[in-house]
Amino acid sequence: MVKVGTIIKVGVVFQGSKIIPRWFIWESRKYEVRSLDFTWEESQGLEKIIRFSVRDGINSYELAYNTIQMNWALENIC
Repeated sequence: MVKVGTIIKVGVVFQGSKIIPRWFIWESRKYEVRSLDFTWEESQGLEKIIRFSVRDGINSYELAYNTIQMNWALENIC
């Protein structure tokens, strides 16, 4: 597993209050999300972080959305 923690761009679809990542761009490369395995939330002080475990068909990635700062980060690659 690689710890990354890099700010990334993410394309999402909203289904009601659910956020569904469809793709993300990391190091100038676009990764298509083939499956969303898990979603969970964490609090870090006043910040709420929504985490997503996704796969592109080859690797698994952990994406994190900070609802206060309104940014996305790539946290882990497996």
